[in-house]
Parts: sequence; structure tokens; C-alpha cells
Amino acid sequence: MAEHTVDREYKNNVFCDLFSEKSNALSLYNALNHTDYQNTEELEIVTLSDVIYMQQKNDVSIMFQNELVLWEHQSTLNFNMPLRGLIYFAHNIDGVLKSKGITLYGKKIVKIPAPDYYVLYNGRDEAPDWQDLRLPDSFITPKEGYEWTAHMLNINAGHNQKLLDTCPPLKGYALLVQYIREFQAMGCELKEAVEKAIDRCIQENHLKSYLLKKKAEVSLMLLTEFNQEAFVRVIRNEGIEEGIEQGEGRVNQLNSYLISDKRFDDLTRATKDKQYQAQLYKEYGL
Repeated sequence: MAEHTVDREYKNNVFCDLFSEKSNALSLYNALNHTDYQNTEELEIVTLSDVIYMQQKNDVSIMFQNELVLWEHQSTLNFNMPLRGLIYFAHNIDGVLKSKGITLYGKKIVKIPAPDYYVLYNGRDEAPDWQDLRLPDSFITPKEGYEWTAHMLNINAGHNQKLLDTCPPLKGYALLVQYIREFQAMGCELKEAVEKAIDRCIQENHLKSYLLKKKAEVSLMLLTEFNQEAFVRVIRNEGIEEGIEQGEGRVNQLNSYLISDKRFDDLTRATKDKQYQAQLYKEYGL
């Protein structure tokens, strides 16, 4: 049976790719916790491998200051995030313990890092600046003594400006998404909107070095993300819920494989050609 692994190279989307860099992760940690830590070597990226968990994992996980901090980016509102976050934490802590050779069958209590879980939302629906989503709200029968909280923060324009100003990578990411939507609203096709948004961020010195270094890869990741977001929005508007999560997981898995294998032309083609997408599913055993 395959072991749970911690994958320090996993990158699924722009948010995950951006905050898998230690300096950006530390900046976000400081902004969320009102701290000023500087030593990135004390921080460890411990995001789980998508090869094992597919959708059952969060975007970015870090170990820092005896905490296991989980960050999840969401472009659609989802009030099941506390339950999802609990599953993410369980998988992550299991992976961390196994990577260290620690078992839970001895007498001695096993000390684990404390959890902290944030959902960073930048979808199109209205949402407050900060909202705590709690696990007990999902219980069929109310039960005291069991708690898990997802801190959902709105990072759209006009929300949590102080947080964005404190964390330049997060502000740059939020602006990149905002600019894509603005260019689309002006009539640009998605590919053109992505290219213009990237260029504008570079001109305004938002994520400049990151975007100059990885412009082609970022463009393809954004095209994939926005195509998927549009697909989910259409399906939900039609009132069809069944199968969405399974379909999202399959698409995400394929996209992750293609990006990992640097098959960028195939990734672009798959977003438009469903027959070719089906061929790739077969190729990767999905």
C-alpha cells in the first residue's frame, strides 16, 4: 500500500504555485498573524502530494512556529469548508507523522502542531471581509465539545485592504484575478484578458519578478483555472449538482499531470477539445 507522502514540489494553480515559495508563504503568515518573522529557513512547505489525495487536500500547507497552517483558495462560495479543512488537516498530519516515522500505537502521547486554517475567497458572489465557518453547523444533531473553524477571508477588490497591503504577493495575486475579470468585462477573450492582466501587473510592479520568470506557465494555469471556473458556474446555474466535485477532481488531476510533464500545448488543447481531453484521461489512467 502506498505511503502518505509530503510533496514539496506540488503546484496545482497560481495561488498554490505562488505561495509554495517560502518567502511568499512567510509574508502571508505574517500578514494573517500580525507578526514580523524574517527567517524563511524556519518555515517548511508540507503540502501533500496530489498523486495520492487528488481533491482531498488543500492548496498550501506549511509547518511554522509549531503550527500546521493550511491555506485554501476558493473562487466559489462553499460552506462545507470546515469539514473539508478537517479532512485536509487529518491527511496532512498523517503525512507529516509518517514522514517522521511516528506511530500512534505507543503509550506516550504524541505531540502534534496546532492547526490553523484559512480560506481565501475571490469569487464573484458577495461575501463579508471575514467569516468564521464552524464544523458544528454541519452536525445533524448538535454536539458540544467538537470544534473546527475555517476562517474565510474575502480578498476581492474593496475587501481586507490592510491584509493585502501587508502581504504584497497576496495583493498581486488578487489584482491579477481582478484585472482578468475587468478585461473580460471589456469584451476581451479569456486568453487576451490573461495576457493583458499579466502585462499590467508587471507594469505596476505586482508580482513582477514571478511573472517575468514564469509568464508562460502562469498564463496556462490561469487559462485552465478560469475555464474550469466558468464550467462550474454554468453547471450550477443549470441546477446540476451531481458529479461536479468528481468532475472537478478529474480535470484538476489531468491538469496537474500535464503541467508537471510540461505538456503545455496539450493542456491548452484539452481545454477546448473534449475528445482530446478524453484521450488524455485514458493516457493517464483517469
